Amino acid sequence: MIQTRMPNWAEKKIVIIITIIGVLATYFFFAVYFFPGFYLTHLSESYGRPFISKVSFPLAEVILGKPFQISVIAVNEGDNVDLQLVSISFPNLTNTNEVVTVLSHNFTQSPLLIQQGEEIGSSYRGLADTIPAKFPSIQFYSRPWKSGTAYGAQLEVTPASPGKFTVFTKAVALPHINDSSHYPQSGLKDFQQEYVSAYSANVIKP
Repeated sequence: MIQTRMPNWAEKKIVIIITIIGVLATYFFFAVYFFPGFYLTHLSESYGRPFISKVSFPLAEVILGKPFQISVIAVNEGDNVDLQLVSISFPNLTNTNEVVTVLSHNFTQSPLLIQQGEEIGSSYRGLADTIPAKFPSIQFYSRPWKSGTAYGAQLEVTPASPGKFTVFTKAVALPHINDSSHYPQSGLKDFQQEYVSAYSANVIKP
């Protein structure tokens, strides 16, 4: 009759150590190789893609002292983002008082008015890198901004002096990941070192 020898404590200890080493090796493999790649793959699928789909601006000439309207519509063509903003700025003004009025908007947050000299973010880094504003702007934003959702605003402008009147528009998704996180993606840059679209009209005396 063959007797089965029961493993002694030393053999059990070796088996336990080997098992622990195997578990730790498996954990470190997933922690170092699998999960980071898995995370980055899914992160790449969650980028916002802001796009200003429509800007309504007056013809080439407007009358001094006569109000005209500007409207902007923007959409997120990417995935859901924490925050997306649309900026309308006025490089020919030192302040917007009695010149620019917000008539309506459907953004989820109240518009933020930035006057000349106030601190504002730059280089798509939000408030992590701020500089004094060289000219005023109105920041419209929604938080969150879901994929495929459009928001718009309508302004009334009453020019107070003759000459060229220019408006800059741009849209930025935050967190800013890459070039797809802002619109436009090339062309003219403003003092914030961010790309803008420019619209101009000549203000003439009546």
